[in-house]
Amino acid sequence: MVKFIIRELEAEHLPGALKLVREGYEEEKKMVPFLPAYKELEESLQIKLKALADEGKGFVALRDGEVTGFLAGYPMDQLFGSCRGVYVPLFGQGAQKENRQEIYRELYTCAAEKWVEEGKYSHALTFFAQDRETIDTWFWLGFGLRCVDAIRKTEPLEATASGLEVKKGNFADLPMLASLDQKHSRYYRNSPVFMLKSCENPLQDLKEWLKRENHHLWYALQEGTPVGYLQVEPTGETFISHHPAVMNITGAFVADKTRGRGVGLALLAQAQNWLKEEGYPLCGVDFESINIAGSKFWNRYFTPYTFSLVRRIDERVGREKENA
Repeated sequence: MVKFIIRELEAEHLPGALKLVREGYEEEKKMVPFLPAYKELEESLQIKLKALADEGKGFVALRDGEVTGFLAGYPMDQLFGSCRGVYVPLFGQGAQKENRQEIYRELYTCAAEKWVEEGKYSHALTFFAQDRETIDTWFWLGFGLRCVDAIRKTEPLEATASGLEVKKGNFADLPMLASLDQKHSRYYRNSPVFMLKSCENPLQDLKEWLKRENHHLWYALQEGTPVGYLQVEPTGETFISHHPAVMNITGAFVADKTRGRGVGLALLAQAQNWLKEEGYPLCGVDFESINIAGSKFWNRYFTPYTFSLVRRIDERVGREKENA
């Protein structure tokens, strides 16, 4: 068995860590070739990785002084529930291809021990979706899929829905969309998603969202009644989604009685046409894998490039350690 020395992530390790992020990105780009070029992302990644090392909890695997892997995450007061946790972003982890599984195992063994000692029982990590070895490694470490980031080239879509009218929204349209937005928030509370989203003032939330720079919304009417909407903005959940060539779908909902009738596709098609006209070559989306209707739709038109995995530690273990 190859042995690695595990140390806390320091500034001197960042060039080696960034190299591993680049290698992982280039591997993913071979499978999803229309992702932006790495060189266009590197400067922002350097800044993000340094901030993560300064603020987060990071560990590095060394062999003969070389960085062979690293794992760094942001401490979270609440992560998928009321308990404290750690989130490892896409740029917060990496491992060389040789012995990758063993490197991640050793890194997580060390990191998880520290995190649990600190009372952080919810652990979440984002990885490239096409790296099956890494995904399987974390599956065997007790993690399950929770969220997906996906992307597509901005291209026209064929969409026909009888009696449907799709419009680009403005502030005057928001009052009639408020109840639909509220239903959207409540939808996530149902099985099997069980995700809590605030819906106290949907009209105000929509207004605050739409007044932000480069935020856009489309909605669908059937016999004058709103039956769906779709939101697009410049940034999403990953560093890739922040690239200026990418616009991101950050909200979409179709009323339950009209699902399966082409409403979602009609909304997506109109957004694609607008993005094409505005010169955005890529469109991203993030969604919950446990949202059955949503994940089925997005997987049909987009290519996943990240998976976010989650593990929840039994907090009684931590209390037992404290009392030992």
